[in-house]
Amino acid sequence: MFIRARCASPDAGFSYVETLLALILLMILLVPAMNALSSALQGSATSVPERALSLREKMEDVLSRPYSELYAATSISDTTSTIKTAYSDPAGTANRRVVVFYRCTTTTAHALTTSNTGMLRVKVYFEADGSNNALETLVGRWW
Repeated sequence: MFIRARCASPDAGFSYVETLLALILLMILLVPAMNALSSALQGSATSVPERALSLREKMEDVLSRPYSELYAATSISDTTSTIKTAYSDPAGTANRRVVVFYRCTTTTAHALTTSNTGMLRVKVYFEADGSNNALETLVGRWW
């Protein structure tokens, strides 16, 4: 009587049990990862449009004022970063929206001027984000 030893052939694959255990392990590890990813995506998807809308609302509030009122709030000593507290959210507010506007030249809109050129540059931004992410526009005396 000869007993043949079973040798694994090079074509042999995974057994049913090994495949089943690998799939179960994969499902156990992927469920929490997918839940974390899903909640992260939902959190970021709602906050970005809401923040942009909040800036637009503040900008519209400033632009609804007459030019003469905005011009009266500027002064010769204004810089490109002088915060207008009367138009900004109160200090210490969470997600404080800051409003900055200043007199600018008609040839270069970013250039500061002390004369009345009939144009103001308006910036609205979140104080925590800084002015690099500001919503900006020009306000003219004639439009």
